[in-house]
Amino acid sequence: MSHAAHPTQNTTAPWKELFQSHIDKAGGASAEFVLGTVTTAGLPSLRYCIHRGFWATLPENEHNKLPKNPPIYESDCPTFTTDARMSKVYDIFATGKGKGTLEQSRSGTGGGGPVEAVYWVKDTKTQWRIRGKCWFIAADDIEGGDEAQNSGTVTVKAELGRYMRLKDQSDHSPQEKEWSWKREVENNFENLSPQMRGSFKNPPPGQPLSEGKDEKAGEGLGQKAGHLSDEPLARKNFRVAVITPEQVEVVDLTDPENSTRQIWTLSGEKGGPDGPQPSESLGEWNKIDTWP
Repeated sequence: MSHAAHPTQNTTAPWKELFQSHIDKAGGASAEFVLGTVTTAGLPSLRYCIHRGFWATLPENEHNKLPKNPPIYESDCPTFTTDARMSKVYDIFATGKGKGTLEQSRSGTGGGGPVEAVYWVKDTKTQWRIRGKCWFIAADDIEGGDEAQNSGTVTVKAELGRYMRLKDQSDHSPQEKEWSWKREVENNFENLSPQMRGSFKNPPPGQPLSEGKDEKAGEGLGQKAGHLSDEPLARKNFRVAVITPEQVEVVDLTDPENSTRQIWTLSGEKGGPDGPQPSESLGEWNKIDTWP
C-alpha cells in the first residue's frame, strides 16, 4: 500500500476524538449500537451490533497472542463482525452500486450498500448517528494473488484505502509492505471470545429448524473455536464489517435548556455528499450546528 492510496483523509476526522471518548464510556470495543440497512424491497431493517473499534487500529486484547500488523495506520471507520449468512450482509451487497446477489454476499469480500449506525451513550446523554457505506472483508479472498482477487476485493481495498492514513509522515515503506489485510481479519477474529468465535459454526441463521443442520460441515450451537486459520467453517462465514462514514451527527442532551446537534459531512471534493449549508469547513469535513 502506498501513500497515494490515501487521498481522502489527511488528518483525524474532527468528530473522532469526541466520539471515541463517548464510546469508551459506553463499553469501548464492546459498546452496543443499532445498525440500519435497507432491504431489496425498500424496507428498513434494524438490529443491535457490537462496536469492535476502528479499522486498522484493532484494540488490545490480552487473550490475542497472534502476530499483529505494524501499528502504522489509523482510520475513522467503525468496525463490527458478522456472519456472511446474516440478512444484513445480503441487504448491503444488494443495495450497493454492484447490486450483488445472495450468492455473492456469501462468497467473500465486497458490499458497499448504505447503512446508518446509531449509538446512545447514557453516561454522556448523547446520541451519535453515523451514515455511510458498509464493506465486508473475508480472510480467504482479501489476499492470495490474482486467483483470489475479484471486483469485490479490489473495490474494498480502494474504498477503505481512502480512509486509511499513516499515523505520522515518517518513511514507513518497509512496514507498509508488511501490513496484511488478511492478518488484520485474523486478529479481529482472535479478539473475540472462543464461544463467540464458535458462533460462526452455527447452523444458517434464519433457516427453519425442520431443515436441520450440516453435521458433516460441523455446524452446531454452543461450540468454541480457535484460530481462524484452523477453522474452515468459521472462516467461510466470518466477516469483518467496516463502515466508511460520510455524515456524522451528535445530539447532546446534557443540558435541556441548551441541547445541541452538530452535523459533520464529508465534502463533495473528497467523495462525500457535502451536507446542509451554510457550514464551516474543517479539513475534509463540513460542520453545521442545528437545533436538536
